[in-house]
Amino acid sequence: MKSKTENVATITDDLKLDYHIPRILIAVLAQIGRGEKVRVDIKKWYKKRTNDQNAVIWGPDYTLIISHILEHTGELFSPGQLHEWHKEKFIGFIKYDQIPGLYKVGSTKDMDTQEFSEFREKYCKFWAENGLYIPDPDPDKKRRKP
Repeated sequence: MKSKTENVATITDDLKLDYHIPRILIAVLAQIGRGEKVRVDIKKWYKKRTNDQNAVIWGPDYTLIISHILEHTGELFSPGQLHEWHKEKFIGFIKYDQIPGLYKVGSTKDMDTQEFSEFREKYCKFWAENGLYIPDPDPDKKRRKP
């Protein structure tokens, strides 16, 4: 049986891991069982993407992009269609470990703040290369800078 959970830990002065959610980790380890080998992935932790980050892409960014596409091609895309295309192009496909050969499009909902910013940077660069500048939102007013 495969179990997966994410745990946040702090590296202590003596280079040990101090887990912030030890009960969940203990439960997962107990489910796997003593003597079993496990894989531990360590990477710098970032907070999950924020609602404000999500609102920027679904609001002003996608509105600008959809208008640009309509103006230059005459085709109308929905925000959902545009988002799916962005995910395929800039995130790619993720394989299922449980079923070899089965893939799904990556998701933005599981991204941390850094990954989400990188996703936005990628599509902003792509659209800039195609004649559309997408300005950064004004963090104080939560709307675009003039």
